[in-house]
Amino acid sequence: MTSISIGSFALPISPLILLFSLIVGLIVIAILGRKQSISVGDSLVSIVIYSLIVGRLVFVMRFFESYDSVWQILDIRDRGFDAFSSFIAGLIFLIIQLQRKPQQRKILICGAATTVLLFTITQAIVNAGNKQSSLPNLNFSTPQGSSVNLHHVASQNVTIVNLWASWCGPCRREMPVFSQAEERFPEVEFIMLNQREPAATVNQFLAQMHLTFNYVLLDTQGDVATMMGAHGLPMTLFYDKHGNMVSSHFGEVSPASLQAAIEELIEN
Repeated sequence: MTSISIGSFALPISPLILLFSLIVGLIVIAILGRKQSISVGDSLVSIVIYSLIVGRLVFVMRFFESYDSVWQILDIRDRGFDAFSSFIAGLIFLIIQLQRKPQQRKILICGAATTVLLFTITQAIVNAGNKQSSLPNLNFSTPQGSSVNLHHVASQNVTIVNLWASWCGPCRREMPVFSQAEERFPEVEFIMLNQREPAATVNQFLAQMHLTFNYVLLDTQGDVATMMGAHGLPMTLFYDKHGNMVSSHFGEVSPASLQAAIEELIEN
C-alpha cells in the first residue's frame, strides 16, 4: 500500500503515518501531563517540525543542482527529506528541551519515544509489505501495437515503472523529469506505463510534449495499479536488479527526489 483513498482524493501514506504517530504521542503526553498539570505538547510538535526542517535542508544541499527555483526547494510535496539528518536533529533538539525543562523530562521522553517508535514500526510494516511485491510478469502493448514483457525489459537491471495518464496534471509535469533521467542514467530501465488510455491518445500526448522514451506501454485495464493498490496517479515503482520492489512514490516526483531514489537503487 502506498496511498490511502479518501473519497475522490488519494493521499500518500508516509506523511499520514507521521501525523498519526505525532497525534498518538501528543495523547500520551496529555494523559501523563494531566496528572502533574504539565503541558509539553508544544515541545513535541516543535521537535518534529525542527527535525523535518533540518532533514529538508540537508536533502536540498545534497541535490542542490537538481533544483531550478526557490519554489521547488520549498515544495515539500516531493517528500525529499534526509531521514538520518532529521533523526539526529530531532534528538539534539529533544536533549536541549530536556535540559531547559527538567520537570518535563519523563513526559517529553515518553511522548517522543511513542512518536518515533510508532512511526518506525508502522512504516517498517508498510515497507515490508511493499517489498514483497515483485515486478509483474505481464505483457503490455506499445502504442505502435507491439507486445512487450516487463520481465524482458528489466532483464537484471534496475527498473523504474511510472504509472501515468495524459489527463493527470502531476503526470504531465513530471514526464520531462523522467525523460531527462533516462538520458542521465542509461543503466536504468524506465517503463512509462500508461493507465487506461487508447494508443491514439498516448501518441498525441507524447507528440505534443515532444517526449520520447525507450518503453511506453499501455495498461488498458489498469492491472498494475490494481495490484499495487494505487488509488491515484502518478505512481512510481522502483525495482532492484532482481525485480523486487524496493520503494514507491505516490504523487509527482521532483528531479531531486528521483535522483535520490535512483542513486540509492544503483548503490544497493
